[in-house]
Amino acid sequence: MKNVSGKGTVRKQVKVKIKIPAGIKDNQPIPIPNEGEPGQNGGPKGDLYIIVRVKRHSIFTRDGDKVLCDIPITFTQATLGADLEIPMVDGSKEKYRIPEGTQTGTKFTIRNKGFKSINGSYQGDYVFTVQVQIPKRLTKEQRDILLELAKTMNEQPPVKKKGIFG
Repeated sequence: MKNVSGKGTVRKQVKVKIKIPAGIKDNQPIPIPNEGEPGQNGGPKGDLYIIVRVKRHSIFTRDGDKVLCDIPITFTQATLGADLEIPMVDGSKEKYRIPEGTQTGTKFTIRNKGFKSINGSYQGDYVFTVQVQIPKRLTKEQRDILLELAKTMNEQPPVKKKGIFG
């Protein structure tokens, strides 16, 4: 048997702790200095690059540093106004008052409650859109109350009048 003293490399598994910074975006690389492949001819190790994949969330979406969310509200909350508890990305809840007469699709902004900028102290906004949920079934009492309400209101929705140019 002959001893071979070559300049090959031996593969081995290593564990590396990585700090994921707040506000990181999907497909953004994180460089880890001196954890890459060994250099040629005994040179220093290269850098290791980790590509981050941000998992989609069932409630929140992201637009840059903004957090976007749809919040369901009831017909009575939209009509009378309400204090809502809005879920934040960190698990906390933020109180927010919506005004009476809020329409479905209305957007509200909570400043500085979005994602932190990865390169500074800036924090994006949290924008939620209310979706008015119309009940599919009513009790007899609820139906009677709504019929009484309907008698007091003009049941025709407002029609936008078109000007001379459309």
